Amino acid sequence: MWDKDAGQICPEIHYRNAGEGIEITGCYGADGRVVLPDEIGGIKVTGIAAYAFAANRQYEREDEQVWRNEVFFPGGELTRLCGSTVTEIWLPAGVAELGRYAFYRCRNLRRLILTDSLPDIGGGVFTGCRLSEVEIYFFRGERSCLKSILDEMRYTIRATLRYCGEAGQAAAQVVFPEHYEEAVENTPARILYTQHHGAGGYYRQCFYDRKLDYKKYDELLYRMEAEEQPDVAAKLALDRLRYPYALTQEARESYLDYVKRHIVEAADDLTEREDVDGLRFLAREGLFTENALEDAIEKAAKEKRTEVLSFLMDEKHKRYPKKRKRFEL
Repeated sequence: MWDKDAGQICPEIHYRNAGEGIEITGCYGADGRVVLPDEIGGIKVTGIAAYAFAANRQYEREDEQVWRNEVFFPGGELTRLCGSTVTEIWLPAGVAELGRYAFYRCRNLRRLILTDSLPDIGGGVFTGCRLSEVEIYFFRGERSCLKSILDEMRYTIRATLRYCGEAGQAAAQVVFPEHYEEAVENTPARILYTQHHGAGGYYRQCFYDRKLDYKKYDELLYRMEAEEQPDVAAKLALDRLRYPYALTQEARESYLDYVKRHIVEAADDLTEREDVDGLRFLAREGLFTENALEDAIEKAAKEKRTEVLSFLMDEKHKRYPKKRKRFEL
């Protein structure tokens, strides 16, 4: 759920009034996980100032005010949360604008949590970042700024999309592979053309009117299989199977077929991330082979992933029990 625990919110926040809302200009805390309040003094937070979390920014403005979290205020000295110190950002629910270069050179920023209140992002907001996880809560429909974020990031991003409606909450988890462009010169013809690498560019085109087109996304599995490594493709297929929002039966069968053919890579990824629920999914669907189980067990034992190892050993015992030796007299 979206609700934030008061103890999670940043100890000290600098802000200023901006029209009918509040704009956050900076934060101080004890670690790199930045959780921002939805309101300050009963007024909605609607924006993040330009360069608010940028590396090496020096700022103090006369119109800035300071809010301190009375529920949780750690002892010791607080440091400004900016640049490489920031690892995760949980934006306010009503943020509608991110200032230019708001997260400039936040090199260790890996996770972003936000809502569909932010329709778009300006250029340069995530310059120098390497986001790998985005989580978006939808309260107003299916439009979001996900396409804008993906256009800024060439690296692989896993997006968790949570649709919160009157009937409850549904979720999708989708992977957008890495892609990059390379300028290649045809010397004899004196022509410079752009060469695209990876399937990520195709997946980033699966949007219409800021909505993700799941049908178009699912139809690109053949591109993924042709242009990406099996471990990346298996991750994408498995995520769609586990979180089947808007997934057709035809697409489900295609993803199942792919995971069956690359079960070793799928199990390896889940073991690496210690995702026991994902391994349980493979077991429920009857996708494990004996070889895949043995490989995963070896990996879990080598990397000392105790919980994963315990589950895998139990699964192997249930599916492939050792045959008792029989002696005839």
